[in-house]
Amino acid sequence: MASLHLTGLTRTRLAALGTAAGLLPTLLAAQLPARGTIAGRVVSAVDPGSAVPVTGAVVEVAGTGATAATGGDGRFVLGGVAAGSVTLRVRMLGYRPVERTVTVAAGDTARVEIVLRGGAQLLSPVRTVGESAELEAFAARPNVATVTMSAAAMAAVPSVGEPDVARVVQLLPGVAARNDYTTGLNVRGGEADQNLVLLDGHPVYNPFHFGGLFSTFMDATVGGIELIAGAFPARFGGRLSSVLDVRSAEETRPGVHGSGDLSALGATGRLAGSFDDAKGTWSVAARRTYADAVTRAFTGELFPYHFRDAQARARYVLPYAIEVALTAYAGRDVLDANLAELRADSAPSRASEGTWAFRWGNDVLGLTATRDAGGRTRFEQRLSTSGFSTALDLGGGASVRRSRIRDLRASGSATVRTSTHDWSLGYEAAAHRVRYAAGSPQTGTTEFDIVQRPVSGALWSEDLWRVSPRWLLQGGVRAEALNVRGWRAVSPRVSVKFFATPQLALTAGGGRVTQFLHSLAGDGALRYFDVWVASDSFVPVATAWHWMAGIERQLAEGRSVRVEGYAKRYTRVLEANRADDPGRRGDELEEAHGLSYGVDLLARWRRGARLGSWLAYSYGVSTRETDTLRWAPGHDRRHDLDLVATWQAARYRLGARFGWASGTPYTPIVGEIMRLVYDPSNDTWGTGNPRRRLESLGGARNSARYPATHRLDLDASREFRVRGATISPYLSVVNAYNAKNVFVYLYDYSTDRPTRRALSQFPILPSAGVRVAF
Repeated sequence: MASLHLTGLTRTRLAALGTAAGLLPTLLAAQLPARGTIAGRVVSAVDPGSAVPVTGAVVEVAGTGATAATGGDGRFVLGGVAAGSVTLRVRMLGYRPVERTVTVAAGDTARVEIVLRGGAQLLSPVRTVGESAELEAFAARPNVATVTMSAAAMAAVPSVGEPDVARVVQLLPGVAARNDYTTGLNVRGGEADQNLVLLDGHPVYNPFHFGGLFSTFMDATVGGIELIAGAFPARFGGRLSSVLDVRSAEETRPGVHGSGDLSALGATGRLAGSFDDAKGTWSVAARRTYADAVTRAFTGELFPYHFRDAQARARYVLPYAIEVALTAYAGRDVLDANLAELRADSAPSRASEGTWAFRWGNDVLGLTATRDAGGRTRFEQRLSTSGFSTALDLGGGASVRRSRIRDLRASGSATVRTSTHDWSLGYEAAAHRVRYAAGSPQTGTTEFDIVQRPVSGALWSEDLWRVSPRWLLQGGVRAEALNVRGWRAVSPRVSVKFFATPQLALTAGGGRVTQFLHSLAGDGALRYFDVWVASDSFVPVATAWHWMAGIERQLAEGRSVRVEGYAKRYTRVLEANRADDPGRRGDELEEAHGLSYGVDLLARWRRGARLGSWLAYSYGVSTRETDTLRWAPGHDRRHDLDLVATWQAARYRLGARFGWASGTPYTPIVGEIMRLVYDPSNDTWGTGNPRRRLESLGGARNSARYPATHRLDLDASREFRVRGATISPYLSVVNAYNAKNVFVYLYDYSTDRPTRRALSQFPILPSAGVRVAF
């Protein structure tokens, strides 16, 4: 009602009041302190030559109470910081605290990169209560079915001949290995080809060497890993079981630094460095096994096999905060032999025992460009090409089989961060060329030649919503299309976390996944190599639904426990057809459906930077079913227990791993027959010339199980400092007490009393080597 008295004011007074009212916000704003933003990344450098993002580090502006926790990529944003010179403090359990002076300009973003180094932390005599690093890490995202490990955590795990990332992943819950001789990953009941394996975000099709005995990842180049065992975010697609993202190590120290590893099996070397105040980093690495060269030097018996790898990584921060990173990898397995030379001199030679050329390998070339705009918006663009090829040549062209897959891929995303949301929108487009052929160049004949050129596209959107201090919700949807079969699909994904207390969280997640690239590797004990085919008018797209729920507890002193149950329903899954006809197109794979369910337990314990351990236990059941048959796949391991412990002293590092697992299914041999061949020249039936061997008769598919297996592995190393270099000789012992674990059974029904003989997995297997870093 007071406004009624203003009617008597003159227009001049009204104008003056209006001007004053308009200037009031400006006048008030002038009284408030100018503010800006601090954005950056926290990385670790625990080992020489390594730098990986640190998740869960606490970043604080001293004297203000403004704090933030780094995300999975090590990045953080602090908004509303008063302009001027401020002190930034970073702390993380197991690392030395860091303080950095930062100048903040009003209305601008100050960018920093902070490197943490391992070391003991001095505690004040006054006891304070605060959140542990693990609690800060698990508070950032739902992280359903997700496990991350740094290079430092993997370093002391006992190795088979030489350190291997894939064998460390096999020790995590939900991951099963069929036997000692494979690094193939069967995650929560899935097949080995159902894992999306990434190197710095770029796909690798067949990340194995020597029938799966080693992975393609060189230990010296790995900075850390992340395994998502189900219901992965919408930005990932194309596989049914899991995502394994392997990140390259980055060298942040100026100058040139290097490392070398000489083991009983091969040699690895790496050079790396940084320049321009760590704006740019680079590294090159190479590895080669030399069992072929060693045997040639000491004996006439040939072992004509070796593999080699080469990897390069470069990163540079351009003006306007644009970061460009390049990753390149190439690996090749070579098995070339003259089979006649492998026979004893007294043995008769046959024409079929001629040359044998078997080669396979991967290559990856990927470019990533990212830009953080204002600390709250992030753009990312990826371009890559990945390929896998294999060729088997018998008799110098008498019989040749080839398989090749190549893709050209583009993907990108934009992420907007606010105080309550991290919203992302992205795309992915890929053109593939797949070929699988067999024939005889000598005779000019072709058994089959399958060429496929599928083109796929996807749009995805996801949002991490911090609903309240107690609720985290991450939801997304992925829309996919394939240019064959007229296939389209929309796959929702969701995960949620509820904090019952600051240290206790309940999680749940689910989603639909699809796969249109498939392997013909089969269900046998060994995985020699993958032969890839794509979905087309003959081969459908495989689909599955994931569901999981769990509980996670963060305890004091770096301890945590997580229990998670899961169910995976395969509405359509493809299995290699063991009775396919090479002359018939479309019967390479047989369609089935199935179910996998179980419970995983992961307990982690760490005390400072010296002592760490984890216990992983998995109970899982997997079944496959067609209209006429129901069976358990060959990787259906019901119980799997692994206990890993590492201890780091001033100069010594010790590691131990004990594993126990129940047996996997196999198809027993119930008898043998000799097929007779009719000879029309003399009207008789015989065994042929040359004489044919007995043919085995199998029982019901995977109706028997191998005995349980158990194994103890040990590792020890000692550091020496010599003129600025660190020399670390090490000794590993696999299967320290020589357990006789069954690999396969060999049957003989040719005698009056049939026999079954067991071939063992790894015997006691010592290995020694030396690492050098400078």
